[in-house]
Amino acid sequence: MFDILSSWLGGLSGREKLSRRAWVVVKYTPKDGGEAKDISEDLSKYFLSLSFTDNLSDTVDDITLTLEDKAQLWLEEWFPEAGAKLDITIHTYNWTNLAEGEHTLALGQYEIDEIENEGFPSTVQIKAVSALGNSGLRGVKKNRTWENISVWKCASDICKENNLKLFWDCDENPNLDHVEQASQSDLEFLEKICKDNGKNLKVMIDKIVIFDDDKYEQKDAIFFCLKPGAYGTASSENELLLNGITGYKLKAKTRDVYWKCQVHYQKTKDKTVIDGEFIAPDKTSGLVLTVNKQVDTQADAERLAKKSLREKNKEEFTGSFSLLGNFYIMSGLTIEMKGFGKFDGKYIITKAEHSVGAAYTTSIDVRKCLNGY
Repeated sequence: MFDILSSWLGGLSGREKLSRRAWVVVKYTPKDGGEAKDISEDLSKYFLSLSFTDNLSDTVDDITLTLEDKAQLWLEEWFPEAGAKLDITIHTYNWTNLAEGEHTLALGQYEIDEIENEGFPSTVQIKAVSALGNSGLRGVKKNRTWENISVWKCASDICKENNLKLFWDCDENPNLDHVEQASQSDLEFLEKICKDNGKNLKVMIDKIVIFDDDKYEQKDAIFFCLKPGAYGTASSENELLLNGITGYKLKAKTRDVYWKCQVHYQKTKDKTVIDGEFIAPDKTSGLVLTVNKQVDTQADAERLAKKSLREKNKEEFTGSFSLLGNFYIMSGLTIEMKGFGKFDGKYIITKAEHSVGAAYTTSIDVRKCLNGY
């Protein structure tokens, strides 16, 4: 499975060359640095599967490499170093049609942080997460206080300290009067202030991405998903048909879904009362969410009401799909679903998992895009 394409194509007949295949190439870099070594050939005798998970936010991307280990090589002389890095690329040949040729999906570099052994039969799972170079973003606990600083400035300072780039994709930049980082890593702290202020955070190989997920939900759908056996057409000629569906599961919540949110706060010093409200544009009645948090102005209260309502309602319609392997499916892309009755509409991919084993498959988690907030 791990041989270079030219090696295993060389001895095949013309007909065999047309058959579709998927394999991976793995390069290993020691913890102390040095030149990356292609270990694909060594792995090929023991390889069982590779799983790559691309998350929209809150959780770092990760890979799991599962290997057969009856001889205990991976538990002894080949035991991977924690902190060493794996650079992985998925390859396919004629995957969707017989004239497609070779395609690659470079997953990037991942840092080994966990090794598991299971039996019987004996297997080893090498788990790794998005590599952050020499950054101490995840591992170093800190105690400090931040005063009168914006979310962007706080994130920018943390990225500079950890030799990372910051990609900011938000329309608003909330200010923080006082916030404490108490025995938290920079990543834990940054995740918390982003969540508290309605922002989403994603860790990538050399950068931190902070974004408003409602902006991504508002984008035109990339894929058109038609329920197998149903009839329908794409809403736009730019939508790609999401084919190769092998299974799906959809879920609608009937509890903890709200019509509107009301924010009420009374200042301690002068007893001034500040109220704010936001109503879901696609609902006419229902439960009312009440929030009592510190705000300085009515505009702040209305923003908090909108953020809080969104946080409660965004999981109202969710689903998952299993598919034939598809390089083009990643978190953050949107899908227009048709033929699913009340579940029809535009959804955003919150997680995409690409797995190579006996076959190459993709599975996704989705949630319905909210209308107007």
